[in-house]
Amino acid sequence: MPSEKLTQILLSKSPFSQDQISGMTDAEGWKWVYANKAPNKEKHFEVCFTGFSESDKGSLSQLAIDAGFMVVGSVTRNLSFLCVGPNPGLAKLEKAKKQQTTTGTSEQFKQFLETGEVPSKTGVER
Repeated sequence: MPSEKLTQILLSKSPFSQDQISGMTDAEGWKWVYANKAPNKEKHFEVCFTGFSESDKGSLSQLAIDAGFMVVGSVTRNLSFLCVGPNPGLAKLEKAKKQQTTTGTSEQFKQFLETGEVPSKTGVER
């Protein structure tokens, strides 16, 4: 018979009855749980800011967080938008270009927040 915790999970998430669950081993129960795990639907829009003063970066980051975006400090594989200020990091620009990440200015980022309109993939060239 599965543990109490596993039994509760199976009762709430599986089509199995109490009798069917009682006939399972822990291994069988956990195998079903992991095979039927819901996919992670929370894919965040990632944004990175480069080339801004600390205060500008802070206010832009807060706008992004308020919009439900994840602010990251580097060009990650899942980066959605690289927001480029007056003194951007060249390595970040190169990596974003290589990954074909959308780049734009703070004005383009704010416009995106207001309208949902995404700048072209090569919004900023340096």
